[in-house]
Amino acid sequence: MNQKVINAILGAGVAFMLFLHFSSKGKTVNASTSSNASSQNLKIAYVDLDSIQEKYDYYQEQMKEFEKKKEAADRDLNSAFQKIEGERQAFIKRGESITQAEAENFQRVYQGKLQNLEEQKRVLENNIAGEGAKTLEVLKGKINDFLGEYNKSKGYSYIFSYSSGVNVLFYKDTTYNITDEVVKGLNEAYTKSKNGK
Repeated sequence: MNQKVINAILGAGVAFMLFLHFSSKGKTVNASTSSNASSQNLKIAYVDLDSIQEKYDYYQEQMKEFEKKKEAADRDLNSAFQKIEGERQAFIKRGESITQAEAENFQRVYQGKLQNLEEQKRVLENNIAGEGAKTLEVLKGKINDFLGEYNKSKGYSYIFSYSSGVNVLFYKDTTYNITDEVVKGLNEAYTKSKNGK
């Protein structure tokens, strides 16, 4: 799920940038004939988001924490479901000594407990999904902040994102792939921020 969210967010950003680029107030799209572009060349690069997710330490640590929380929530829910199932099994073992009223009362209580657990499960899943979305927003912010500083010395006109999940770029020349530099810089900045705490 987290991969889909980040791909959707970043894909929408790329689509918006392309829209702005190609609909810019009557200016020609052809950089070689534009009066502004003739004095400066259009420099484009791209970052492979799949590689960032694999190699960026911050993202890896956040995903590990995210998985731990998810596993803990799953354990707690499974334990609660097993407890209710144990109560049901113990009740059934009473066999023929169970009265009609006791059976109806138990069924009502049992269904109520199951519904409560299902609601808790939905709330936990929503909370986890919300935390995942926040983590991806922070990741996007860290990438944007880093690229803003990085690009001061590089002078790119556009830095696109590429991901196998959201394939907005139809063709990519790997000579314009700056992912390794970006990942290295992101990891250095993250290490400094961790050590500075």
